[in-house]
Amino acid sequence: MKTEELTTIEHLSNFLEGTQAVAFTISSDKDKRYRWLQRELVRFDYLSLNKPDKGIVIRYLLKVTGYSRQQLTRLIAQYRKTGRLSRQQRTTAGFKRRYTDRNIRLLA
Repeated sequence: MKTEELTTIEHLSNFLEGTQAVAFTISSDKDKRYRWLQRELVRFDYLSLNKPDKGIVIRYLLKVTGYSRQQLTRLIAQYRKTGRLSRQQRTTAGFKRRYTDRNIRLLA
């Protein structure tokens, strides 16, 4: 059985109990993992589930993705707020330059 064959909450709980064999691979590309995670949230209609069923889906996602519970909670909050998951890479310019080229020549 593959993860695509897990279609109901009952299938997920059987998977988590270890009564069903499932083959899955985790992509090393973060963008692919985010897209897969978003597809799973949409597939199980996460936002409309009741609390116990949401817990089962979260346990399933934790097991398959390898993310921490905190990271998964942040991603689900982002999905709840925007309706999608997207990576936000933050790059900084590094250290601010304190001295101008002219000041450096004067100091030298």
